[in-house]
Parts: sequence; C-alpha cells; structure tokens
Amino acid sequence: MRQDQIDTRIGPAVWICGGLMIAIGITTSILLLRDFESDSYLYLAFYSIPANTAISVFPHEPVLIYFGKVADLWLAAAWATLGTAIAGVMDHLVFVPLLNLRNIRAYKRKRFYRKAISWFMKWPFATIVATGFAPIPFFPFKFLAFSIQYPMWKWVAALVVARFPRYYLLALLGATIPIPNWVLIACVAVVFALYLVKAIPAGYKRWRG
Repeated sequence: MRQDQIDTRIGPAVWICGGLMIAIGITTSILLLRDFESDSYLYLAFYSIPANTAISVFPHEPVLIYFGKVADLWLAAAWATLGTAIAGVMDHLVFVPLLNLRNIRAYKRKRFYRKAISWFMKWPFATIVATGFAPIPFFPFKFLAFSIQYPMWKWVAALVVARFPRYYLLALLGATIPIPNWVLIACVAVVFALYLVKAIPAGYKRWRG
C-alpha cells in the first residue's frame, strides 16, 4: 500500500481485523467462563489474541497464572505466545493505518511525542522487548512503534522475544503459589469493572450529545 493511500483512507483490513478482535474476545471469554477447569491450550491461544491487542480489556495475567496450575508451563507459554503473535499482526494491520491517517497525525508535531520517538528510535527492537516483558503499561510503546510504521516482522519478533519468558514466569507463579481460582476470576472482574466505570459515563455523554 502506498504512503498516500495510508494517509487518506482506511482499508478493509482495518475493519475486518477490528471486528475479529471483538468477536474473538467475546467468544473466548464465554468459553473460558463456561469451562474454566479446562487446560485447553487452544482456549489459551485464542484468549491471548484479544488480551494482547493494542487496546484491550482482557487481562492475560490471571489466565496465565491459572494455566500454570493445570498445564505444562512451556506449552502454556508457547500457546499464549502464538496467540500474541497473531494479535501483533492484527494490531499492525489496524493501527499503523489509523495512526498515520492525514487528519489525525497532528500528534506527531507535539513536543512530547517528538522527544519520545527520538528516544524510541535509538533502540526500537530492544525497547519493545524490554517494555513487553516488564510489568508496565505496554500500549504507549505499541503506539510509538505503529506511529513510525515499524516493520511488521520486526514487531512480531520483538513480541515473541518479550512475551514468551513473561508468560512462562506467570505460569510458574501459578504452579508455585496456590492462588485460588476465585481470586483469579475476581481479578478479571475488577479489570472489567474499572473499564466499565470509565466507559459507561463517556458513552452516555456521547449518546446524549
């Protein structure tokens, strides 16, 4: 796709991938809640897709900890990483065009963005790996990578390098410390509740407007 096409319109891949993210997230959440005792790696892989999209309300940490209690640690980390790689491809297809639309890329002139991107450009791959592994918000660094149209294969490779050890350690935590399932479910519920507390008033205000 040419640069002028990216700057002026959103292609069908954006809408298709965006819809798939939502559908997969809803479907996998229902399956996990109906069969939470299962150690199905396929569930984990599919759940890891919406849990690792750029804007997600699905926390992956409690689910990885749970799978560490009932599944093989290496396989759990591998299947979760597979889902994350798929999410990385979908993210790239959606957010690279969106963040480079001509009518919204004025953010690139902001002083804070210019400073952040100048630092990010020094070590982009290492920065993605470090922040993808660390227990810190990852979305700002995804934003920086997508805003400069970081090559997809490098983006996905960095995700795999960062997330596999993170997932293994989360699963190891579940295998080592006997955390009750109700605590893990409560953690997921709290995350959803926090998002709803912010989203419902904003949605109502927009609807009224």
